[in-house]
Amino acid sequence: MIKESKEYIVIPAYNEEKTIGKVIDDLKKNDFKNIIVVDDGSTDNTVEVAKSRKVKVYSHIINRGLGGALNTGISAALMNHAEIIATCD
Repeated sequence: MIKESKEYIVIPAYNEEKTIGKVIDDLKKNDFKNIIVVDDGSTDNTVEVAKSRKVKVYSHIINRGLGGALNTGISAALMNHAEIIATCD
C-alpha cells in the first residue's frame, strides 16, 4: 500500500501569471505533489496558468493580502489532513 503524502506547499499569488507556472513546475520536478495556489484577487491570468499545471487553486474575489491568502491555503491543507505545511512565496 502506498502511503498518501501529507506534505503540502501553499503558494500565495497576486498577478503572478509570468512566474507561477515555473514555480509550480520546479516544485513538481522535486516531487512535491500537494500544491495549493491561492490567487489573491489577481487581474491577470494567474488562475488559468496555475490550473493548467493541475494543482489545487483557490481564489479570492478581492485582494486580502498575504495573511489572508496564507490563511486560506493553510486552512485548505489542514482540511486535507496535512501533517507538514510549507509556504512558497
